[in-house]
Amino acid sequence: MTPEEFNAATAPQLQKIGAIHYFHPYAKEAAEGLGIDGFRFYFCGRAGVLGEVSTDVMLSAFGYFEPGLVDKMWTTSKERCNVVDAAQAQMGVSYRLGAEALGDVDGLAEAAASMGELAAQVDRSALPLFAGFLALDVPDSPAEAFMHQAVLMRELRGSVHLAALAATGLGSRAAHQIKRPNDLEMFGYKESLKLTDSDHAAYELLEPMTDSAMNLHAEAITADQRAQIATAVAAAHTALGLDG
Repeated sequence: MTPEEFNAATAPQLQKIGAIHYFHPYAKEAAEGLGIDGFRFYFCGRAGVLGEVSTDVMLSAFGYFEPGLVDKMWTTSKERCNVVDAAQAQMGVSYRLGAEALGDVDGLAEAAASMGELAAQVDRSALPLFAGFLALDVPDSPAEAFMHQAVLMRELRGSVHLAALAATGLGSRAAHQIKRPNDLEMFGYKESLKLTDSDHAAYELLEPMTDSAMNLHAEAITADQRAQIATAVAAAHTALGLDG
């Protein structure tokens, strides 16, 4: 399997597998245990891998959300809980879901090891959130290790995408409005921008730039490893109920 085939096949599925835990009922349980709500848990659970950093640093790794909303969620989360603990708790939700659903899926240990090998070869420059997740310990259980690496692969693509966005000069707000014009309020924006042809042209560069970088990263492992990961990811996607 070529790097291009690998990323085309796995990116949409890893996007969902790596995010399945964000707002699951188990996440609400974990958030309540930390003394926060589920929305704050999303922010501090993801960005907690960066540590107790300032909002500006957190924003540099997060992207797309309105800065005022992020500042409120991040600042109040730090006031109410330890965000490093929140990051571990959020990953724990992912592990729990994997342990429950993936027991009958073959090849998880091998896929997790290969994804970990790919991730280890990535230059962390300009990829802070990915680097934060990469520093976390990988569980021993094959199902949990697979979920861990699926989250890591999702964060790799997300971080690469934000680096590409910075390279275009477009900015998160404009990119979000083009990508999700009906979700501005959900992400904290009160008003829409007046977008130009240049904005749209810059946005058209984003996915090709992201794909190109991810294809280069996938060259770190063999064609057989890429195919084995793709098979395991597809099976896990089905087992987790994400095909619909």
